[in-house]
Amino acid sequence: MLSDYFAVEPKIVDLLTPNEGILVVNTPFSVDDMLQITNIAPALNVIYVGDRGVDSVGQGRANMVTQQWLIVLAVRDASSQLDQTSNIRKEADPLIRELLSKMQGFNPQVAGFRSFERVDAGVQIGSSSGFAYFPFLFEIKFIN
Repeated sequence: MLSDYFAVEPKIVDLLTPNEGILVVNTPFSVDDMLQITNIAPALNVIYVGDRGVDSVGQGRANMVTQQWLIVLAVRDASSQLDQTSNIRKEADPLIRELLSKMQGFNPQVAGFRSFERVDAGVQIGSSSGFAYFPFLFEIKFIN
């Protein structure tokens, strides 16, 4: 039995915190909450989305659970307006590559948990004048 259902969250934050170019790593409850704290950017936001596909194992005494964690990169660039957004993508590019290189296949070294896998985020990129966010969804399995 797990001693901490959200044990991987601090591991994700620790992994992402020493990231050149990122000013802060936040842990909001939702994308809506994240959008209220966008005054510091570039930032990474670690959001627990929920569980998916609970499968029984061991004659129903345990479950294989898949947790979903959304990592959202928020960036600002005053020169990026609605009709000219390439600069904000240029700013986001190295940060996205760094994020993906750290998270894809990351093993948090927590008993019972496997490694992270990237999956379709199901959340679209969002933007407004001079601001954009790029969501990436990662899943991790464990037995509960």
